[in-house]
Amino acid sequence: MKRRTFLRSCAAAAAGVSLLNTGFISRRAAISRDIGIQLYAVAKPLSEDFTGTIKKLAAFGYKNLEFAGPYYFSPEEEIKNNPLVTFMGLSGYGYHGHTPKEIRMMLDDLDLVSTSAHISDNSLKYNIDEAIEAANIIGQKYILSPAFMGQTPEEYKAAAELYNGFGELCKAGGIRYGYHTHNGEFAVYDGVTLFDILVKETDPELVCFELDLFWAAVAGADVVKLVKQNPGRVKLLHIKDIDQEMEEPYTTFDPATGMDMLMQLMKKQTIIGEGAIDFKSILSQVDDAGIEQVFIEADFPPEPMKFAEQSALNLKKIVSSI
Repeated sequence: MKRRTFLRSCAAAAAGVSLLNTGFISRRAAISRDIGIQLYAVAKPLSEDFTGTIKKLAAFGYKNLEFAGPYYFSPEEEIKNNPLVTFMGLSGYGYHGHTPKEIRMMLDDLDLVSTSAHISDNSLKYNIDEAIEAANIIGQKYILSPAFMGQTPEEYKAAAELYNGFGELCKAGGIRYGYHTHNGEFAVYDGVTLFDILVKETDPELVCFELDLFWAAVAGADVVKLVKQNPGRVKLLHIKDIDQEMEEPYTTFDPATGMDMLMQLMKKQTIIGEGAIDFKSILSQVDDAGIEQVFIEADFPPEPMKFAEQSALNLKKIVSSI
C-alpha cells in the first residue's frame, strides 16, 4: 500500500470513529469537508479529457466522485442506446475505458474517493456480481439505481420487490443499495405517494434513498418534512437547484412520452445557490436525519466546468452559514 493511501485510510478511519461513536464531528461538517459531485454533470468534459477533468474537479475542492453508467459490465443494448451517450455524443462513459483498479489508483493519487455509483436496473439484473466487485475495488459504499419509469402503485410495489433483492445481494457483497428519486415518485394515489410505497415496501436494512432536491422541488415535495418522517432512510442528497419555484407541481417522469417537457424542466436548473431551493434549511437536518453524503449535480449544464466550480464555492458558503 502506498504511504499516501495508508495515511488517508487511517485518517478516514479516525474520522469515522469520531463521527459515528463520539460525535466530535457532525455529518454536516463532514459534508462540507468532503463535498461530492455526480459526474453526470460534467459528462462531456469527461468524455473529451477524463483525467484532466478529474484533476480540475479536485482543484475545485471536490473530494467525492459519484459515477454514472453505462459500464463495461452493462448489457450491450444499454451501451448502444443510452440516452446520455447518444444525446450528447459522448466518446466515453462509466469508467471511460479505465478498469476499477485504475480508477482507484487515480483517486488515491489525487486524494479523492468515490463512495457511490449510479448503475441501472438493467445492468444490475444483467451482472450485479461484477458491479459489486467493481464497487469494492474502487472503495464505494453505495450502488444506486438512477431511475424507475413506472407510473402506478402496482409497478412501484413490483419495483420494491426487485430492489429488496438487489439490496440482499449488495449487502452480501459488502455494499449498501439505494434508489435515486426524481419527481414521478411524488405522484399521489389515494392519498399516498409512490415514494411512500417504496419506503413502506422496501426493507430499511436493504434499501436506502438518494433524494434529488431539484426533482423534489419540481414535484412540490417538502424535503425537510420527508427526511424528518423517514429518519435513516435518506442517506444521500443530490444538490441541484431550480431557477424559481414551480407554479404548479409536475409529477410525471416518463422520458418515453414526455421528453420535451423534461428538457424544458432541465433548463430550469441553475448554479447551486443561485436559485430558489432553501438548501440551508434542508442541510440543517442532515445530522438528525442520518444523511451521510451530498453530491452536486445538474442535467446538461451549458457550461459544465463553470457550473462545477461555482457550485462548489457556493455550497461551502451555505454549509458554513448553518
